[in-house]
Parts: sequence; structure tokens; C-alpha cells
Amino acid sequence: MSNDVNPIPEGYHSINCFLAVPDGNKAIEFYSAVFGAKVLSRNDLPDGQPAHAELSIGDSTIQMGMPIPEHGVRAPESDWVHTSIVHYCPDVDAVVARAAEHGAARVEEPQTFVTGDRYGLVMDPFGHRWVVMTRVEDVSREEGERRVNEWMATQS
Repeated sequence: MSNDVNPIPEGYHSINCFLAVPDGNKAIEFYSAVFGAKVLSRNDLPDGQPAHAELSIGDSTIQMGMPIPEHGVRAPESDWVHTSIVHYCPDVDAVVARAAEHGAARVEEPQTFVTGDRYGLVMDPFGHRWVVMTRVEDVSREEGERRVNEWMATQS
């Protein structure tokens, strides 16, 4: 018997993220305004807050929803964040500026790193850390590794 079902749904990659946010409506507004997110689906609670939503950003899909502490799903609660979401886009400077305009904290201003990526870091209003990147120089993995090792040797 053959199985014609694609094990990875359309619009998803092998690894995707789920963001727990205390106010899903505000999060959808923020992600739409800053990253151009489009709502693919949402399941609302009676109060109009999304219990779960799927958003597309570029060629990727993220899931987000309400914190459910009894199931171990918590929104970030402090400045310490254990994960970062890396977002490649055509213009890192514009996205970081838009994020700040919509309430994100600028953690690191856009700068070009030895890997050929221009990047900036923002903390969104919901406590999630975004590394926003634009490739500005084509660098092979090997050359990138060499450059990072060289850069690391200069750090104290």
C-alpha cells in the first residue's frame, strides 16, 4: 500500500517554531506590520483571542497561541530568552526600524558580520528575540567558518 500523504505540510519546513504570546491579536498585528505576516488559519476563543494561529512570513510558517502553563507552554517572562528566531529578509535595516516603530526593543543595531550577513537583533513586545538578517556578500560555508574562527581569535 502506498502512502501519498506528504509528511511535511505545504508551507512548512522540517523545523518550525511555535510562539506562546499573552495577546494573540496584538502579536498578529505586530508580526503583520513588521514582518509582513499573513494569517493562514486561526482558532479563536469566545473572547476573540486566538487560541492558535498559523502565520506565513516569507516562505516559512510559524505557529502561535496562548500560553497554557498546565501543559508547559509559557510566554517569555523576563529579559532572558532561551531561543532566537532568525528571519532572513531583503532589508534588515527597514525591518529593524519597523520593529522599533511597533514597540520592539532594539538589542543590537544592524551591522555587517564577517559571514556576509548584515544583522540586527530586536526583542518583540511579547518577549521573543528576533535575529533579522540580510545576506550582503556571498560567502561559502568554508570561508564563513574561516572568517568566524579568525574573528573569534580576536575576541577576549
